[in-house]
Amino acid sequence: MKIKFWGVRGSIGSPIRPEGVKQKVEKILSLASPTDIQNEQSILRFLDSLSFSASSTYGGNTTCVEIRDKDDNLIIIDGGTGLRELGNQMMSTEFGKGVGHAYWILTHTHWDHIQGIPFFVPLFLPGNHFEFISSLPDIEPRLEHQFVFTHFPVSFDHYAAKKTFRYIEEGEVFSLGSHIKAFSKAVRHPGGSYSYRFTEDGKTIIFASDAEFNLEEMENIDIYIDYFTGADVLVFDTQYTFEESLQKIDWGHSSASIATDIALRAKVKKLVMFHHDPSYDDEKLDLVYLRALKYKEMFDPHGALEIIMAYESLEIEV
Repeated sequence: MKIKFWGVRGSIGSPIRPEGVKQKVEKILSLASPTDIQNEQSILRFLDSLSFSASSTYGGNTTCVEIRDKDDNLIIIDGGTGLRELGNQMMSTEFGKGVGHAYWILTHTHWDHIQGIPFFVPLFLPGNHFEFISSLPDIEPRLEHQFVFTHFPVSFDHYAAKKTFRYIEEGEVFSLGSHIKAFSKAVRHPGGSYSYRFTEDGKTIIFASDAEFNLEEMENIDIYIDYFTGADVLVFDTQYTFEESLQKIDWGHSSASIATDIALRAKVKKLVMFHHDPSYDDEKLDLVYLRALKYKEMFDPHGALEIIMAYESLEIEV
């Protein structure tokens, strides 16, 4: 399986502002020496030596992820603003010809997870087929409500692609094509949300965004450990710092330290920090990531757990 990230922010889109671009340029120039800019190769080496926040950006689009199986079948997870770029890329494939098929998993329907759907071009083309799958029993009327005229000028029926809807009860194993088996598990979040576990040829990816695991939840974490155990990739909600999470009980999100504790106990191979707070700029996200690495070293200095920070265009193969 392969997973690619198209939107990694939570709550609301947060594009980099003009002054942020200027600050990055100023920092790069202040760190450069004459030998760093002699030619194209030296410039690239210099840029590669910089922190992620200095030379790039984690991105400002809200939640959207794709998974591909070994036959390149497409699974879309949620439809935040990152979905628009995914749709544009898909137009150069069979979806641009109106002969595409994709499974579409929805964790829940808060705005940051569906606000890209009206701007998803492949949904306009007749002949394409999207199978919407969710453990929410009323996913179709929820999406239709997004397209009422007072919210958006185009009705859901106007999108000419074939749209089918399948309800999957929590814990029920279902197939996505010929290779991937999946099932859902409810997680704590206002209004309800579901995590999904995907397995192909013994490899597992778990998508667990918009999930609140606080100190109270950790006292009863055993009911989740089996679910997370052995995941090759665990995409986990780490929207807050630990200190902020203590002030935002019942807001529906977790911290990197809690995510690390869970990943270590469940013997996860790769933890992907996800659903970044919209108020965090790239520099702060660098600091959040470094703190997570130091926290992991305190409790598991020689362990196999790898921690990475999600950013737009990140691709992982398992």
